[in-house]
Amino acid sequence: MATRAAKDTVVRATDLDALSCRHSANTKGYFLPADPHVALLVGAYESALQHCDGYTQLAAGRTLRSSFGAPKLPLINRGTYLRTAAIDLVVSLFIAEHGACQVVSLGAGSDTRGFRVLQQHPGVSYTEIDFAESTRIKKLAISRLPALRRLVGAEDLAAIDVNSRADLAAMDPHLHGANYHLVALDLRDLAARGTDALAFLDSALPTLVVCECVLCYLPPKATVDVLAFWKQSLRHVAVVVYDPMGLGDAFGAMMAQNLGRRGLDMLSFSMYPDLPARKKLFEETLGFQAHLTDSALIGGYSGSPGPWLGAQEAARVGRLEMIDEVEEIALLLRHYCLIYAEAGLLLRFAAQLPWLT
Repeated sequence: MATRAAKDTVVRATDLDALSCRHSANTKGYFLPADPHVALLVGAYESALQHCDGYTQLAAGRTLRSSFGAPKLPLINRGTYLRTAAIDLVVSLFIAEHGACQVVSLGAGSDTRGFRVLQQHPGVSYTEIDFAESTRIKKLAISRLPALRRLVGAEDLAAIDVNSRADLAAMDPHLHGANYHLVALDLRDLAARGTDALAFLDSALPTLVVCECVLCYLPPKATVDVLAFWKQSLRHVAVVVYDPMGLGDAFGAMMAQNLGRRGLDMLSFSMYPDLPARKKLFEETLGFQAHLTDSALIGGYSGSPGPWLGAQEAARVGRLEMIDEVEEIALLLRHYCLIYAEAGLLLRFAAQLPWLT
C-alpha cells in the first residue's frame, strides 16, 4: 500500500499536468492576451523538478519531455480554455461586485491567475496555498523576474538558484508581499494550523476561495473539513470549485480507473457523483447557497450556448482548432462541474449567469 508521502507526490504531479495543458492552450492562442507567465513556470519546473521528491535527473527529464514535448489534443486545449475562462469570469465578477476583497487559491501550484488578478486589480489581496515543494517552485519562478517581484510586492526577494535537492529543501517555502501571499500548508492540516498560518487574512473582507481541481484529490471527509474551515473562519465567503465528477456512467468509471492507475483515488466520484449530490453537500451539509453547472453548458455543447463566453469569443475559439468529435467533447465536458457557493453574501452576480441547478 502506498504511503501518504508517495500519494502526495502523485497528487503534486497533477500540477505539472495542468501546467502542460495551459502551456499547450497558450501556445495555440486560446488565451488573449497570451499568458507571459506560463513559460516562466515551465522554466522553474525544468530547473527544479530533478531535485523534487520522487524524481531523479533522468526521470525528471523524461517527465518534462512527455509533458511539454508535443501539443495536446484539440479537445484537451478546448477543455483547458473553458476551465480557465469560467473561473476567471467568476473571479472577475466577484471582484467587480465587492471591490476591496481577498482571493485565496487552494492547491494553486503553478497557476498564474493570481498574477493576472494583481495586474488588473492591484487593491485585491491574493493568497496561494499548496504543498511546500510546490510553493518553492513558484517562489523560484517569481524570484527570477524583477517585474513579477514588483507585482507581488516582494522587491527585496533575490533571484534564487537551486542546484541540488538540499538547495530546494532549504528554501523558505513561504512568500509574503504587500498584497500577495504564498503559503506552504497541507490542506488536510487547515483545522489544526490554518488559523495561525493564515492570520494575515482579514476575516471581515469578502473572500473568494478558488478550488480548481483540488478537492477531488481529498477524501470526502477532508473535503467537508476544508470547506467548513473557510465558512467558519470568514464572515463573508464564497467558494468556486472546478472538479471532475463520475456521473455513475461508463465514462466516469473509465476516468476513475485511469486516474487510479496513477495512484489517484477519486473517492468523490462515488460520494458526490453528480450535480444534485454536490448541491446537497454545499447547501444541506455545509449551509452555503450554491449554483452549479457542467462545462458542457459553459462551452455551448449542451444545446444552449448561453452567455458564458459570448458569441464573438466562442467564434474566435472555435476557429483555433477544428474539433470533429463534438459528441466526445460534450461527453467529456459533462463530467466536469463548476460550483459557486456563498455564505454571508447576496449571490448578485452569480444569479445572472446560466446554471443547470
